Amino acid sequence: MNSWWFAWDAEISNIDCENIKSLYKEETTEEGKIGNNSTDNSIRKSNVLGFPYGTENNNTINKYIEKYIVLANSECFGFELNGFKEFQIAEYRENGHYEEHLDMRIDNRSSVRKLGITVQLSEPEEYRGGEFLFTKDIETPSQEIIKQKGTVIVFPSFLYHKVTPVTQGKRYSLVGWYEGPNWR
Repeated sequence: MNSWWFAWDAEISNIDCENIKSLYKEETTEEGKIGNNSTDNSIRKSNVLGFPYGTENNNTINKYIEKYIVLANSECFGFELNGFKEFQIAEYRENGHYEEHLDMRIDNRSSVRKLGITVQLSEPEEYRGGEFLFTKDIETPSQEIIKQKGTVIVFPSFLYHKVTPVTQGKRYSLVGWYEGPNWR
């Protein structure tokens, strides 16, 4: 635990990681989008499959990871959450990356992303590069922890973070956002 994030080292079993990852292979993916819902490979280069709120796969994924959101939020953040959640499985191939960004959107919606979650679905030896990093002077958990299959990281959606370019292999991760009433 850190005051900015929670990390659980290799917490989700290999079998559960493979079950989650298998959802990616069953569906059609699209190129990862950036904040204005466009694609710009200089900012983000990945393939993603989204699981919108209320779908069967969204509910299945939530069963694996909701307890981490609840624990992190109760122990550290104390954000008001409303149950809305969205998930994606991201695939980063060679040269895949996501430059520094926030997961939070600033708009007039009544519900906004408040907590982000990332679950490592690949073994560390399956790829090189592809490090998940917090930026803007926030300490990142060690890459030895982050790269372990099944590691879970929960953090506020207003923290800047990025994924460095993958130099070899493929990196798969589950990412998600839990929402709450708009910040006042």
